[in-house]
Amino acid sequence: MGKPNIRLNPQVESVRNRILLNKATEILLSCALLLPEPSHVGKGRIPYDYRVVLVLCILRILLRKSYADYETEMRSDKRLHEMLKIDKLPCKSTVNNYASQFTLTFLSEFNKKLIDNWIKKPVDLLLDASGIRLVGRSIWFCLKTRQKIQKKDCDKIHIAVSLCSLLIVNFRISNSNRNDSPFLRKLLRPFSSLGLFLVDKGYSNETNANFVANKKGAFFSPFKVNARPSAFSLWKKLYTLWETFHSLCEGIYHQRSKVEAVFSALKNRYEDQLYSTRWYMMRREMAMRFIAYNVRIIVGIQIAREKNIPLWVRA
Repeated sequence: MGKPNIRLNPQVESVRNRILLNKATEILLSCALLLPEPSHVGKGRIPYDYRVVLVLCILRILLRKSYADYETEMRSDKRLHEMLKIDKLPCKSTVNNYASQFTLTFLSEFNKKLIDNWIKKPVDLLLDASGIRLVGRSIWFCLKTRQKIQKKDCDKIHIAVSLCSLLIVNFRISNSNRNDSPFLRKLLRPFSSLGLFLVDKGYSNETNANFVANKKGAFFSPFKVNARPSAFSLWKKLYTLWETFHSLCEGIYHQRSKVEAVFSALKNRYEDQLYSTRWYMMRREMAMRFIAYNVRIIVGIQIAREKNIPLWVRA
């Protein structure tokens, strides 16, 4: 993973750190309450509202708290009691049990609802993949030891990022041996129309280019050495464009480096390891990190707009 060339504006970050809990809870709760109301059948004890527990699960990740920290700090926080309008927060075991029920599909749909009003349409996208270590390190970037390990010890995360705001608009998590290219179509399937679309050579092929073109997007990717486009095709036209205006295309393509800022923020903020023991819980924990990252960016966008200052500055 390369070094990011942009970073969050320090003026925004200093303000965000002071108001993060209140703003994040407000944003998450406003989105969670749009979900269907829970139903209760039977005479047993009424369960907790799954929407409130979902907010608590994401807040725990956002604030980088373990389940033990949640029990000793968050559960007794009077601010959470007031904002969530609940007298007694669930215990850590209950939170963990609810978290195991939130599927990746459910979390992905929740993320789309969360960011829908914060991205311009048609959306300009960056797409890339990186590794996350299942125990303590990742093959792409290890913050602590900087030692390479085998790919079989990693999961691979695929993210689509908005070019303007750097919000994660969609994500997938797969095994380390999966090829990157097919995930382009999986990540873009929910979008009816696209704008500028920047990817590296791993996604560069005619099938993906046609898929983006069918969604009215502009596909920008370097061509592989063995690329041999046939005549009278979109792939050939893109190849000719890159050959004729190589410097211009390279200048546009290099905006893709902004996706490294997203990976850097994720791995520096939450480290490059997953703490859950079961494989499916590891992936759900990672999905909640994506949502927590988006919440932090949304709070930053609100502050930048209020103060009329840029959200991102050069690193």
